[in-house]
Amino acid sequence: MLLPHLRLGGVEKSLCTPAAPLRARGWRVTVVAQARDGALLDSLGPGTVCLDLGGRRLPGATLALARLMRHQGFDLIYSATNATNVIALLARRLARREAATACVISEHTPLEPFLAGAKWPWPRLAAMRLLYPRAQALCAPMPEIGAEHDARLPGILPPFHVLPNAVVAEIPPRPPLADMATRLVSVGRLSREKRFDLAIRAFARLHARHPGVRLTIHGEGPQRGALQALVAELNLGDAVALPGQTRDVPGVLARADGFLCTSEREGLGNAIIEAQAAGVPVLSIDCPFGPRHLLRGGRAGLLLPNDDLQSLSDALIRFCHDRPAREAWREAAREVAAGYTVDAAADSHDRLFRAILADHGQENSNGNQTPDRR
Repeated sequence: MLLPHLRLGGVEKSLCTPAAPLRARGWRVTVVAQARDGALLDSLGPGTVCLDLGGRRLPGATLALARLMRHQGFDLIYSATNATNVIALLARRLARREAATACVISEHTPLEPFLAGAKWPWPRLAAMRLLYPRAQALCAPMPEIGAEHDARLPGILPPFHVLPNAVVAEIPPRPPLADMATRLVSVGRLSREKRFDLAIRAFARLHARHPGVRLTIHGEGPQRGALQALVAELNLGDAVALPGQTRDVPGVLARADGFLCTSEREGLGNAIIEAQAAGVPVLSIDCPFGPRHLLRGGRAGLLLPNDDLQSLSDALIRFCHDRPAREAWREAAREVAAGYTVDAAADSHDRLFRAILADHGQENSNGNQTPDRR
């Protein structure tokens, strides 16, 4: 499994979490990170080998991985970001392992917003056009991401599969539901695309009507200073807390009455799933693509079609007061979260990887090499 680092993040957790259950299903798992740093290292458990590429970026990481592939002789490599997908496919070709090593690439971010904000978007797209057809499969946690990639790269992509993220260990009993939601929480990187500034401004209007409400945003990132300044500007005092990253998301959710998502894009939304599993009702803006999928179009949470401040403020007030709606949303959400347990995801990974290895072996036993479809 190839990933950029081992710091806390949705994509990184989606690769690291299945490592132990895949070992229990008979796999020998090696996690390869561009940089071997981060809190997720401890989550791999005994028996998972962890190697690194020396902190190198794309050119150096590609060469380092090619050497590693020649030495280790992996049967299958699985990667989960645009950059690591390119590195994996280039390294496999440099190592002359295309016939021996199957490659499964995955995407966890909506393509069009990603390209709009990425450095060098056209070279990235050119690299995808050149290399992605050489993979044995393209995966994503939801079908909309696959459809978007196919629309941009029609007719050349490998077979697409939905592969669920491993997010929660189990679905615990539902906690009591408060008459009014007064403890709101959000979790994510403190970066522009999460739009926590919008969440804070909408919360300020709620707080003006109900001074007892509280908002806690767990995460770290480049927007911390700007968000702290906004809290001070709006005179919110200790009503809004920014305590930093947490490794105890279940503990955070156990103290929450509602979960708020204001992102401009969510490839899936692991934090939403964690809230659903914990029995915490969710309010989310309908951004591409995860919230609509996870909230089942509004059956499993309050899905807000508009992302302006007034609409969000009004929805937040309605959300906090409407206990029957919150009860109905969280009841429907439990079924959604059950599809993202560690065991359910590990079973899906296991079935897909075994099928791909069988097909790849059959292809090469017939003397067919991976076609060059550039």
